[in-house]
Amino acid sequence: MRMLDTRPTPPTSPARRAALYGALTALALVAGYVEVLVPLPVTVPGVKLGLGNVVVLFGLERLGVRPAAFLMLAKVACSTILFANPQMFVFSLAGGVFSWAVMALAWKSGAFSTIATSILGGVAHNAGQLVMVALLLSPQVALVNAPVLAVAGVLCGAAIGVLVRALLAAVPEGGLRG
Repeated sequence: MRMLDTRPTPPTSPARRAALYGALTALALVAGYVEVLVPLPVTVPGVKLGLGNVVVLFGLERLGVRPAAFLMLAKVACSTILFANPQMFVFSLAGGVFSWAVMALAWKSGAFSTIATSILGGVAHNAGQLVMVALLLSPQVALVNAPVLAVAGVLCGAAIGVLVRALLAAVPEGGLRG
């Protein structure tokens, strides 16, 4: 578990920071594209593994809250342009913002492991999307899908957390600074 006073620092040079954020955003988009190619055997709309969120959680752990927010927003905007439609942008943005906020709070508290933070983020992402479904489409549809999306958020969040934990162990702590 992380110590409370550990404050990750992004690269100090604006050029290095732009290059790092660009590379991480590209990785998130590639992961999201791979995810589209391998559908999960679930018929409820919105259930995804969330491979692009590996990059957001990695960014949170290694770079901090603000860089993770940037990565989440860039991932949502770019993946909507490449893979989705404007309606999906609203759902993705709601899920992404809520997930980022919950993970940022969990991370800042120092009380949660990477896997637990990821699980919270997965559940929060689906909750954010369900709120938008209830507001824009139908509260009944949101309620019917909530149990499946809650379970999916826990399972997929755990899987993403395990991947991020392995990635954090493989990438040296100072490997992103410049």
